[in-house]
Amino acid sequence: MIEAVLFDLDGTVANTNELIYESFRRLFYDKMKMEVADEEIYSLFGEPLENSLKKYAEDTSELMLFFRAFNESNHDQMIRPFEGVEEALIKLREKGLKLGIVTSKREGMARRSLEALGLTEYFEVVITPESTEKHKPEPEPIYKACELLGGIDPENTVMVGDASYDILCGNRAGATSVAVSYSMIHPETIKLAKPHYMVDDLRELVELIHRLNTERSKEESFR
Repeated sequence: MIEAVLFDLDGTVANTNELIYESFRRLFYDKMKMEVADEEIYSLFGEPLENSLKKYAEDTSELMLFFRAFNESNHDQMIRPFEGVEEALIKLREKGLKLGIVTSKREGMARRSLEALGLTEYFEVVITPESTEKHKPEPEPIYKACELLGGIDPENTVMVGDASYDILCGNRAGATSVAVSYSMIHPETIKLAKPHYMVDDLRELVELIHRLNTERSKEESFR
């Protein structure tokens, strides 16, 4: 039975697409004096910042400082909620499901995002790059979340995200992976990661999980 739902943050729960895009654009154009296509910028969404920047420089320290300075100074003005997110979280919690965040965002900024959106109270755990030695797309963040949620079996979790890293993390942990269709990343790129399901709106998770648990109950009754 599905017992917990884990969410990526940026691009899934929090609409920070414009903020992240503009942070990269300013970094490339103003700091690095590079012209980078929008599609290339969007391809960087969802992975740890250092991993992204290592594609462009061996020493990423100054680049990370520049990116974070712009991102943090504009964060509260540019972050937005996606439609239906809080409604979905309320309904999922009413069903007795435990909820958590698994994000590539640093802990301080992740919690700041949740506070800005008024969503902190819904999540029992927030897993960030500081939480585990290995992060997405490896399965360790989901293992850690399951441990902190009381020892839930990863197979009884759903991982929801807008990027390939989220889907690969879920699949490798044995969780049910769900991709959101409103990602800024090209849909075909996400499909290559082989999500089990795709939703257009997080409110669809309520019915999806109900269906999954009904199917599992029937399978159990035949054993």
